[in-house]
Amino acid sequence: MPLRPRSDAASPRKRSSEGMDLGTRSLVLGVGSLALSWVPLLNIIAFLAALMAVAFGLLARWPTGWLTNQEPDPRRGLVGVVLGGIAIVVFVITAVRYSAL
Repeated sequence: MPLRPRSDAASPRKRSSEGMDLGTRSLVLGVGSLALSWVPLLNIIAFLAALMAVAFGLLARWPTGWLTNQEPDPRRGLVGVVLGGIAIVVFVITAVRYSAL
C-alpha cells in the first residue's frame, strides 16, 4: 500500500529560511542596544539599534501583518519595544553625563 502524503494540518508549520520574524528582531536589537548604551561612543550605535527595536516591535504588534509573510511574535515585539525604550533613556542620560565632563 503506497504511503499517502501528510496533510498540511498534520505537519508542523515550517518557518521561512529568510531569518527571524519582526518580534525576534526587535528583541535582539533591544537587548543589544541596552547592552551597548552604557559604553561611550558605542552608545550612538546603540541608539540607532534601539530606534530599530522600537520600530520592529511596533510593526510586529501591528494586527494586519501586511509587512511580511511570516507570523510575527507579538510578545517578543513588546519586550523589544520596552528594551529599546529603556536603551533610549539610558542613551540620553549617558549622553548628558558624558557631555558635562
